[in-house]
This record gives sequence, structure tokens and C-alpha cells, in this order.
Amino acid sequence: MRVGILKIAACAALTLTAGVASAGDDVLYWMVDSSATVEDTKAGTSTAIRDFFDSYDAPEGSAFAARVRVTGGNITKDTFLDLYWGTEFGGVDEGGGAWGVVFGDAGGYWGAGVPTGNQSPSGNYSAGTPEYSFIVELGNIDSSDNWTTVATSAAATYSSLGDYIHETFDINPGQIAVWAPSTFTAVPEPSSGLLALMGFAILALRRKRKEA
Repeated sequence: MRVGILKIAACAALTLTAGVASAGDDVLYWMVDSSATVEDTKAGTSTAIRDFFDSYDAPEGSAFAARVRVTGGNITKDTFLDLYWGTEFGGVDEGGGAWGVVFGDAGGYWGAGVPTGNQSPSGNYSAGTPEYSFIVELGNIDSSDNWTTVATSAAATYSSLGDYIHETFDINPGQIAVWAPSTFTAVPEPSSGLLALMGFAILALRRKRKEA
């Protein structure tokens, strides 16, 4: 299960020093910590992120994680920032950003990538018209690696994140600033009625295919 691997990798990320895939790449430092809150616009409530997770009806054996979605520019499909775990863990996890970083405790801190931040190569998105933007997604990932988004941050443009983007081989985790969105908006869970309608639609589609 990939979640288990990422739990180990998240711990390793805390001790990273400098460098990612290659010289000249930009790196975005980001994390989600326990001070974040999740707003439910429909209910008009704001909940501490840990309490929000505790109240979520999560499948048994699943875990909560965070990932960074990239939008704008010439992007036409789901795109997420990769993750760098250090050379001892294989360097950049190409495509691994889609599974995110699992929430957990690390050295007295709780969150995803705490306390020094996750490193995500971002140099491929430094230019574009319209400009690239980043959104931190909170999700629940089950034992089969199925991701369900439960909350999202507001979009932030590449240029607005300049304080958190650093040049490769010029990084000091003990001193740099880390992008840590403080507010997320909950994604409504599908109602039982909607789920039933979706089920009927799938059955109808299967029947049509069989008749054809």
C-alpha cells in the first residue's frame, strides 16, 4: 500500500538538507500544520483541521494526506507537483505527488510535511499565460490508493509564492519560509440520494452496452 510508504518518506523529509533533481530547478517548500482550519460554507462553520478529520466518515484502513494541484498555463489534465524525498529514498518521486503526503506526528509536530516542509520541484511551472497556480488539496486515501478530496485551499499563483520557492542547491531548511495555507474549504460529501442516482446510471449504461 502506497500510504505506508509515504508515512516512512514523510519522516525522511524532515531531515533533508539541500538539492533536488538537478541544478537550476526551483523548489516549492510547503506543508499543512495543525493550526489550519477547514470552513464549511454551507453550514457556516470553521473547524480545526484535526477535528475535521476526526468527524469525517473515513473508510477503515484509510489515511488523510495533502497534495499540490497545478492549474493554469497549458495544463489540460490533472497535474500535481512531484515530491522529493532525498537521494537515499530515490530522489524525486515522479508522479508520486498524486498520492500526497500522509498526515502524522513528527518530532512533536502534527501535519503533512511538518516542521520543515515538503520539497516539490516547481521549475516547470515558473512561466505561463495564464500564470500557473497551486492549490493544496486535502484528501482521504484508502487501502487501494483511491483518493477522495475533502477540502481545498485557495489558489495561489507562482509569482505570489516567491518567498517559498528556492533555487536548487541554495536551500537551508532551518531558515527558509514554508507555504502553509491556514484556511481550507470543505468539499461536500455526496449525499446518499446522489450516490443512488449514480449507481442507477451505471447500471443503465451497462445494460445498454450488453444490448448493443
